[in-house]
Amino acid sequence: MSAGTQRVLHYYARYLEHPSGVTDSLNHWAEASLAAGDDVSILAAEPTGGDRNEFAFEGVVKTIPHWGRNRGTWVPIGLVRELKRGDLLVLHEGWVLSNVVAGAIARIRGARIVVMPHGVYEQQIVANQRDVLGIRARMDRWLLGRASAVHVFYPGEQTVVKEFASSVTRFITVPNGTTEVPADAMWTGAGNYFLWIGRFDLFHKGIDNLLEFWARLPLPRPKLRLVGPDFQNGRAEAVALVDRLGLEDSVDISGRVSGAAKDELLARCLAYVHPSRWESCSIMLLEAAAAGVPSLISDSIHAADELGPLRVLHSVDFTDDTVDGQAALESVAGNRELAGNARDWAATEARWSRVGRQMVEAHTALGLRTQGGLRP
Repeated sequence: MSAGTQRVLHYYARYLEHPSGVTDSLNHWAEASLAAGDDVSILAAEPTGGDRNEFAFEGVVKTIPHWGRNRGTWVPIGLVRELKRGDLLVLHEGWVLSNVVAGAIARIRGARIVVMPHGVYEQQIVANQRDVLGIRARMDRWLLGRASAVHVFYPGEQTVVKEFASSVTRFITVPNGTTEVPADAMWTGAGNYFLWIGRFDLFHKGIDNLLEFWARLPLPRPKLRLVGPDFQNGRAEAVALVDRLGLEDSVDISGRVSGAAKDELLARCLAYVHPSRWESCSIMLLEAAAAGVPSLISDSIHAADELGPLRVLHSVDFTDDTVDGQAALESVAGNRELAGNARDWAATEARWSRVGRQMVEAHTALGLRTQGGLRP
């Protein structure tokens, strides 16, 4: 490492356990620092389960020693040797002891801290925490109060964080980005189905709301495909709800897809639907936009406020039984104007290369970087 290089360390204890929206986002923020000429590391615990993150950033990831048996008890003792004065430590997500200890070690070692919560301080998550005597909340407030900045993805998230930890005053507000989609994977709308792709977390992802919305549609109902990895038996719960609502003829549920199969699903769908009750900055929604897919999303998530006025997508309240669901779907199905707006926005304003530079510039403006910077 040269004398003029900034050290940037991303810490996410679960990084190697399985791929997720957080690990995908983290990879790109690490790439942005590398593009700025930084010395970058992603620090993680040795995985304990059978799954692995097959998209781990080769050459950048390093496992460090941890005490404890799982994510709830891990203590990152290896950070003591890793951190140096003037380093920038980026802590991902929250509600885990490991992040609080990592923040304390950073303070002792003279490193600067940026917390990137990825939406974990949304009111619904806070309210559903198992928190005896409020200890977990107090620990996270302590960490947020000692961070040099909190990196959120949309302006609306600043309010969310302030409501949880009023001491936070310094924010970096730069969203996740998009990558270029090959021409042969761009949206055509040639299929006969609407599509949702994600983790089968019925409550968070609003899958129950979407299915009840579908049940209110007039017959014959359009086809809906729900695709993604299981989460705490959520896929079986979705199957049971489809059966209870009498949606077997219109709703198809299947497992995780990736690569060319995923590209084809997006390219051929009539539109993408995204019914989450809350969401920080969905990578899947951004992938749909990059492929030029018209999207209908829940009006309760931040993207509705930010991207709706730009006509990048449409939003609806999936829980409102007075909403004309058929009209809402028709407004996006095969909508080539909306698709073009999404594609153009993703190719310009939302590219990872652009938002990555914005992140580095924000670090510089806040004085978080002691060395280095953007290459010419």
